[in-house]
Amino acid sequence: MLTGAIIGCVVALTMMLLNRSKAKQGTGLPGNLEQALRGQPPKTLKQIAALVGKDSFMGRGEVAQALAALQSVGRVRTVPAPEGTPQLQKVDFITYELTTAPPP
Repeated sequence: MLTGAIIGCVVALTMMLLNRSKAKQGTGLPGNLEQALRGQPPKTLKQIAALVGKDSFMGRGEVAQALAALQSVGRVRTVPAPEGTPQLQKVDFITYELTTAPPP
């Protein structure tokens, strides 16, 4: 049981580092998201997932991880949900927008 937990942690950490690396380089799904968001107004997770063709439950999870990687390198800004929004509905109101011009 401990082995499974360790393996799960290693896989999660590896995926996080891989997404962050791709976000810095502008490749993979983070790169696709950056291109899709360029010149667009702030969009919700559902709208962004539909924009890149990943509008499924699993696809939104991948998009959320890629957005987190882009946010960690400073390329995406998160606009929080308004005060008083119920916790389970915040995902429908949080928006994301590109913060910088494309790298050279």
